[in-house]
Amino acid sequence: MWRITFPLGSNQGASELFYPNSGTYLTSRYTSRVSDTTTLHLEVGLNSTIKQATGSDSDWDYSQTSNLWYYGTFTAGGKSGYFHIDWEKPLNRTCTVNYGYSYNRNSFTMTHGTYYIENYIVDNPPALLSNLASSYTISYQGPHIGISTKRKLSPSVSLDGTITVTPVALVQGHGWWNLRSLTFVHTGAGQMWDASLGINYAPQSSSRFNLVAGYRWQYSFLYQGVEDTSSSITWDKAVSNQHGFYLTSRFKF
Repeated sequence: MWRITFPLGSNQGASELFYPNSGTYLTSRYTSRVSDTTTLHLEVGLNSTIKQATGSDSDWDYSQTSNLWYYGTFTAGGKSGYFHIDWEKPLNRTCTVNYGYSYNRNSFTMTHGTYYIENYIVDNPPALLSNLASSYTISYQGPHIGISTKRKLSPSVSLDGTITVTPVALVQGHGWWNLRSLTFVHTGAGQMWDASLGINYAPQSSSRFNLVAGYRWQYSFLYQGVEDTSSSITWDKAVSNQHGFYLTSRFKF
């Protein structure tokens, strides 16, 4: 979701959009040892079809009242993806430090709009926007640092955990509102987190194969930003929260 505020009379107004998203990520990771103490990791993830869900568009004019000024919903869809590049070095027998670069991108579509509140008045029946075909794309990117750990539970099973943080990320948004023929750009600074915890099964009969199942969480947010249509508009919030279970197999060659 993201939110902007803007001046209205002696007070201010706000606009907030929410995009629910779910689906299946396909990921691929390549690992190569570049020296005795350094390993290179490249990872790419793609969710090519976000499942359609109901998003919302809310507006407030606080110079009048704290009630909703406008409120509508739409069918949200789109796609998302990310890539990470990491260099990893051991700290001790169970922990390694990793540093590199992360890039996350979400591209949302908005169709089949419905207005329920217009200028504080509840529409009955709701007003349909059948020709809605707008879009919003947001990306987060920047250098990260993190720690990975592995704890043996048995000769074949271990507990794997990792957490990385991008303290200062470049956050960029781009919107196209087709009903108003309006295009705008958001730019600001934010932060990114990526954490996972999994069970790693590596059969003793094979040194080239293992299977990992676990849970992963990617969370990105905005400190503050601006919109290019007016210097008086503040980009207050932009939060991306993605998490879910994963299953992956690894092969050495």
